Amino acid sequence: MENNYEGYSMHYLKRVSRKNGDDGVSPVVGVMLMLVVTIIIAAVVSGFSGGLIGGQQKSPTLSMEVKISNTGSYIGSGFSANVLGVSQPIASKDLKIVTTWTTTMKDNESVDLSDTQKGVPEGNIFTGGNTTLPNSANVNCYQGMKTKTVTTWATAPFAVGVGINQSNPTDPIGSLTSQSDRKAGWFGQYTVQQGVNLFAYPYGSDSGMAIGGASGAASTSGYNGVTPFAYATGSYAQGQIDPTAAVLGNGWEQLRAGDTVRVKVIYTPTGAAIFTKDVSVTEG
Repeated sequence: MENNYEGYSMHYLKRVSRKNGDDGVSPVVGVMLMLVVTIIIAAVVSGFSGGLIGGQQKSPTLSMEVKISNTGSYIGSGFSANVLGVSQPIASKDLKIVTTWTTTMKDNESVDLSDTQKGVPEGNIFTGGNTTLPNSANVNCYQGMKTKTVTTWATAPFAVGVGINQSNPTDPIGSLTSQSDRKAGWFGQYTVQQGVNLFAYPYGSDSGMAIGGASGAASTSGYNGVTPFAYATGSYAQGQIDPTAAVLGNGWEQLRAGDTVRVKVIYTPTGAAIFTKDVSVTEG
């Protein structure tokens, strides 16, 4: 009888415990702990991701009207870009310009072509373009510039307009060993903002301002128009690079009206493309 009484007592105590909710304590505490841990983890992750987003540098925006022309000579040919607007002034030292294009080879004897490019048969597909870096000696052509006896280099595309105090940015006074000698209108020195005009014209005259498209003083070499759509040999020889070739790449003279050049501007601090446009080549 005693054993039966003890068993009954234990059974009674268990029933009382269930009524009082003792069996539910552990699951409730566990759920609460899981909620607390989840909330803490979410807060940490949110703070971390928020810090990353806040620490990322934003890219500016850029709007430009770009024109690429090929008239068959230095007059009216070249690259130009009119800055229509920016979200903030952009130092050109923080930019690089990438151009790419595809056409057919029309004249593989043009003097500006490399030996490899001259090996492309006429009528075959021909691709080109270039990457323009700031403060680089990408123009190796003193011919046609005002102070052509001083040095042989410059950095295109050049610019005139708001904030640029220079009347002839194609005047290549400078030295590769001195940063202070770089001109205010050279790529890498000026600030890109509304009212600034970028340009890169081909060499074809020794008039001093001819790279700006002036007429009436054609050279005996370069993109002088004597043989339309081809560079002539002479003072301008293979290995030299005029401003248009610096931006569009050697062989750009093979482009014709209706061909397309993709122009992309990269903001180097973030690596983002802040301007991309397929520009149709015109005749002038």
